Amino acid sequence: MNTLPETTFRAQPAYARRADYLPALVRRLDLARSEQHRFLMVAHLFDDTMRMIDALAGVMDFDAIIGVPYSSGSDATRLKWQSCYGDRVQCPKTETEFRQVLAGALQKSLLACRNSGQKLVIQEVGGYVVELLHERFQDQLDLVEGVVEITKQGVWRADQLPLRIPVLHCADSELKRLEAARCGETIARCLDGLMRDLGNTLAGRHATVFGAGWIGFGVARALRRLDVQPVLVDINPLKVAEARLSGFDATLSPGDLGRADLVVGAAGRLSVTSDVLRQLRSGCLVASASSRRIEIDVEFLEAAPGYDIHPSIRAYHFADGPAGQDRQVCLVNDGYPANFIPGSGSVADEIVELILGELIVLMADLTTYTYEPGIHRLDSEGEAACTQLWIEQRDGM
Repeated sequence: MNTLPETTFRAQPAYARRADYLPALVRRLDLARSEQHRFLMVAHLFDDTMRMIDALAGVMDFDAIIGVPYSSGSDATRLKWQSCYGDRVQCPKTETEFRQVLAGALQKSLLACRNSGQKLVIQEVGGYVVELLHERFQDQLDLVEGVVEITKQGVWRADQLPLRIPVLHCADSELKRLEAARCGETIARCLDGLMRDLGNTLAGRHATVFGAGWIGFGVARALRRLDVQPVLVDINPLKVAEARLSGFDATLSPGDLGRADLVVGAAGRLSVTSDVLRQLRSGCLVASASSRRIEIDVEFLEAAPGYDIHPSIRAYHFADGPAGQDRQVCLVNDGYPANFIPGSGSVADEIVELILGELIVLMADLTTYTYEPGIHRLDSEGEAACTQLWIEQRDGM
């Protein structure tokens, strides 16, 4: 039974220099309602996503809006969003419930498409929908116009499938690269705040960052600004060389992990393995900087006794320290991305909205052009359209 009070969420007066970017982009693109399509969204239910939905109202109205559990599963999020969009919004709390809700929403939209002669366009984050479509809806893929994806994780997962639908993405766009650098900065700042909450500082301490891609490099750069001593680890020699030429200590395989006070996984795959976790010094903070819960072997940690030492940190104890002493490994945000901790203050909306603008361009492309099954990257013209408007608005304020 829900005991939370009913809340009415009202728009507050905007900051004077806050640009109305997404509605302006919809107008610039001269988008018209597509009667041949239906729309479904899987997303992190943040305020910037709400602004995108509002900007697309009357042009692309979503049958269902489903929140990703680790970012959007709270009752507060559900109440806020349902007060605006009604029962179209669902906020499952677990991965299992999420898959069930998503399967039900897909079935409902696909049935509506079959009855009306329309096709389904899906905007998603993380590759959940693409996998589920190919697992459970293979006989209905003719009703899917395509999927629009925002993350590299989603593209990597799609690439592992024998795709029978188009997947359009902006995961490696130049604007996404700029956003990823700011994401790395946010993660470093969040981890510094957690360490301060524990009464310590990251300054002068050692950190190991697995993955020298856009986000991992951004984390390392931001940590260095906080006077942390980061080491980047990546299996790609080119990324290691780039990191070294940027002044970082970087290597193809981890060195002395026993020195690390902080370990961050940013490789886009399992990087903080059980072998890595066994080598960490007592009190080491372990965090993910990657989409979803894939970087850290959480099952290995959960096999050990654990208890919460902070609302966002759980300490696990192992009887394998020096001289048989207890060793403590501290997991941040249950292995989910550190920048999704409530109140962490993620990337500024005016940067995120650039990426949401790219999603709008891709959705418009799906409703206008025919794409072959496979993975398709946003073209340079689409990136330029999003960036041009952003610059114009900034210069005009």
